[in-house]
Amino acid sequence: MAKTPIEVLKKGLSILQQQVKARKAQLEAKLRRNEKISHADEEWLDGKGNLVDEERVVEVLETASDYEMGLQRLNDAEKDTIQRLRELAVLILFWQLKLFQAL
Repeated sequence: MAKTPIEVLKKGLSILQQQVKARKAQLEAKLRRNEKISHADEEWLDGKGNLVDEERVVEVLETASDYEMGLQRLNDAEKDTIQRLRELAVLILFWQLKLFQAL
């Protein structure tokens, strides 16, 4: 069954959330205990560990009355985010298919 564009984006976002979950939880726990974290960890939390932009873009497209119109209204950075989520989802779906075929 073919997935809709928004389903593909949600899959990509879900994968990304799972990838950052453990490290983010560990670092946030240290901060709650008033322990120091490295500068690199701080940068990771502010950058790759912060999925607010990805979540917001998916929400914008999900709530748009027309997906294509919503996509056209995104700026270049938001479109890059969408592309990364698509690529991640497609890569995972490809590997799932390969594993299924191997069974």
